[in-house]
Amino acid sequence: MAILDADLAHRLPPGPVGAHRLLRHIRALRTDAPTLFEALRRGYGDTVRLPLGLLTATLVFHPDGIKHVLQDNNANYVRGIGYERFKIFMGDGLLTTDGPLWRERRRTINPMFHRMAIGEMVDTMASATAEAIGRWETLGPDGYAGDVVPEMMGVTLSAMGRIMFDTDLAADRERIGDAMDTAVRAMVFRGTMPELLPAWMPFPSNRRTVAARDVLHEVIDRIIAAHRDGSHGNRPDLVNLLLAEADSGGLDDVAVRDELMTIFMAGHETTATALAWTLFEVARDPEVQQRLFEEAQRVFGGSGEPHLADLAELTYTRMVLDEALRLHPPIWVFPRATVDDDDIAGSHVPAGECVFLSPYVTHRHPDLWDDPTRFDPERFTEAAKRERPRYTYFPFGGGQRKCVGESMALTQMTLTLAMMVSRFTFHALPGLGEELSTAVSLRPARGIGLRIVPRDA
Repeated sequence: MAILDADLAHRLPPGPVGAHRLLRHIRALRTDAPTLFEALRRGYGDTVRLPLGLLTATLVFHPDGIKHVLQDNNANYVRGIGYERFKIFMGDGLLTTDGPLWRERRRTINPMFHRMAIGEMVDTMASATAEAIGRWETLGPDGYAGDVVPEMMGVTLSAMGRIMFDTDLAADRERIGDAMDTAVRAMVFRGTMPELLPAWMPFPSNRRTVAARDVLHEVIDRIIAAHRDGSHGNRPDLVNLLLAEADSGGLDDVAVRDELMTIFMAGHETTATALAWTLFEVARDPEVQQRLFEEAQRVFGGSGEPHLADLAELTYTRMVLDEALRLHPPIWVFPRATVDDDDIAGSHVPAGECVFLSPYVTHRHPDLWDDPTRFDPERFTEAAKRERPRYTYFPFGGGQRKCVGESMALTQMTLTLAMMVSRFTFHALPGLGEELSTAVSLRPARGIGLRIVPRDA
């Protein structure tokens, strides 16, 4: 790190010092980083300097500072080393690239999400949800009791496979699930820690990582090959749209796989985890659950079968989802790295340092939210949303790099939540859902235990 002059050194953000704290913080970053970040905000304020051995990070928690990084001076903040290490899985996809290559890929892919048939997409999402509902109904009046996270993983995997890839991935569900679990553990370790064990070295953890990558690549390669041989026709799924771009010279086949891997890995787990956290909160609040049921009954007309036009009518359902995303944002932190020296909220941030923006901490900031840990969907009435400063709430990021799949994810979650609550009641099982595990998404360490009982039981 360059030596700072006295004035700049004086304007560095406050933060912890001392070797004993350094070791404790490095350990916490791997095991319970959200709690660590909250403690640092309480102790040092909205901009915090965190030494991490070979690296130094600046943590930014106030909406004004977040806006500066994501929007006002976004060219100075690139993905950084954490995302570089994700390339073992995603190659040069949207999530891992910067600069001209990222802009070119974003211009290519963004319109594709609008060209896919939204009406057909809604039908597919509803069908995937109906399959889960059907499984639970076969269990009889006692319903389902257990971890709901794998159940939501199944719903989102089924929907994504059909919408994005025109492929039924049910036969690969277990293989994909195991590979994804290994992959996300590897990604959080690689993204937050110095690279002490380079990926090419034959350590057991590296072998597991490579094996997981190979499983996921094999699934994606098989999907691409099936589309190449014409067996999927001209349906405007994402694979065909990307292959058409490749045939016109805009992408090569490696780029097609990189983008499909990126969207698959970034979208599947995060949507499922968000749904599971939402059901966790709904199960703990009977009044909210009843209002959701009444809205679903009114909108669906008792049939439980949603249509595209129903989305705009599920206003309370969307408020519940927004509040669940506030308390449990699937992507709990957005890392960046500074290109040049900068000032954030009056504090100096040197070039080449990590910058962490945490929706988890900002969404629970007591200066921004009344009683911030309480689940209250009324925070997301239209009037309440208009009164809040931008970046008080940013579960999908912001600026030019805001999540390209936001609309699709919210559509999936809205339909799935409304359909499930219209047919079942949800009850929390004790002891699950409280401990956090910071994988790619903010997951419950021991799952989310729910009892799911048919309403006509």
